[in-house]
Amino acid sequence: MALDNAKYGGFHRKVAFIGAIGAFTDLYVIQVLGASTFSIIPHFLKTGSNFAFTASLLFFGAILGVLSMGVLVDKLGRRLMLISTLSITAILGLLSALVTNATELNVVRFLLGFATGADYPAAMTLVSEFMPSKVRGRGLTYVWVGFTIGGIAAWIFGYLLFETIGPTPIEWRILLGSCAVPAFIGAVLRTTVPESPRWLIRKSRFDKASAAIKAASGVSFDKEKLANTRVALFDRPRTAIRQHYMKYFLIILPVFIAVLCFNLVPGALSTLNPFILHSLGIKAGDTLLYSALFLGIQAIAVMIVAVSIEGFGRTRWMLVGGSMEAILGFVIIAVYHQSLVLLAVLLGLSFFSFIAIPVMRNLGSELFPTEFRGFASGVVMGGDRLSSAIGLLITPILFAGHDVVRLFSFYGALAVLGVVVGFLGMRKYKIEKTSLEDIQAKLLNLNDSS
Repeated sequence: MALDNAKYGGFHRKVAFIGAIGAFTDLYVIQVLGASTFSIIPHFLKTGSNFAFTASLLFFGAILGVLSMGVLVDKLGRRLMLISTLSITAILGLLSALVTNATELNVVRFLLGFATGADYPAAMTLVSEFMPSKVRGRGLTYVWVGFTIGGIAAWIFGYLLFETIGPTPIEWRILLGSCAVPAFIGAVLRTTVPESPRWLIRKSRFDKASAAIKAASGVSFDKEKLANTRVALFDRPRTAIRQHYMKYFLIILPVFIAVLCFNLVPGALSTLNPFILHSLGIKAGDTLLYSALFLGIQAIAVMIVAVSIEGFGRTRWMLVGGSMEAILGFVIIAVYHQSLVLLAVLLGLSFFSFIAIPVMRNLGSELFPTEFRGFASGVVMGGDRLSSAIGLLITPILFAGHDVVRLFSFYGALAVLGVVVGFLGMRKYKIEKTSLEDIQAKLLNLNDSS
């Protein structure tokens, strides 16, 4: 297909950016609540447990969003869902600044989670289906660069507000309401991107598919050629795909588990960093800046993965990142009483976790057929959101009495589990520089020969 062999250029960078702005908004929405720790807890939520519960609701909403929207992405199209999710996020962001009690905030945060979570099946699928084969891993991983930058922006904005107006009731309202800004900008920009040609061909919308292919590759196709392409790409493999649903389940299950294990640590820490670090003696304002640095390190890690993923390989990066995340989780047990060393090791843990996590998140939009690629991406991101929700709920329990040993023993063990399951799930599949259709064919051939 012309899309696979297209020269990577301005159109593809635009598509990657369009995907990344949703991820930016997502982590911004998540982290502004953490950045409001010192105002929203004393002036509104009252206790750290209430705060953790409110934070977790966003992730439970996201689980529902990624799973349900994945189905709609496959049925109604990638572009429509892309625009809808950020439009809804903008409205809910404004509403979160106007809540009058904790119950209202909990409802709005749950719905925000649904909207931001629902964005991933559409965004990841669209990026995957537009990217040339040789740079698909890079294009997908750029989405996670936007993700980390969104978190950095939230913490820096939170720090500036903390230093200027202080931990007052108006501070957390400004922080939560500011989510509407990137969401609105992203929704407008997404109207300029065409629908995925693969989805359009599958739906026999050949005129629009031809225009989208030309925008991405410069090559035009007539209706007859695209109709033949539809038969080759979708009609003929359909029976084989349906015969091997169990195989696809066995592919997605270890990816789901590995994502859950790898993300639970940074997912919980990124939101609860101020609470944990302040409990260990770090100044309140400094914990906000440190949290920005925590995500800045992640941004560097993701960039390294993005530029090297097709050469170094997905499985290798997963092994490197996951193994070091586990090792550093256990190292913290020995050094937590030395604050500077603790901060350095936490930064290392943050860095290596985001070597492994993007690789696993991307697989949902790479290993599965067009007809349920959105759903598969949603399932993988469901594991990601579930891990963050679990982490937020159990971290305060494990950390009760400032029990660092108990907390990070659990974190380290989870990372070990992620490495083992991830390796067992990925070791058969080499998908670097391979088209989505060739990946599908290889999986089906593997099934047929097994």
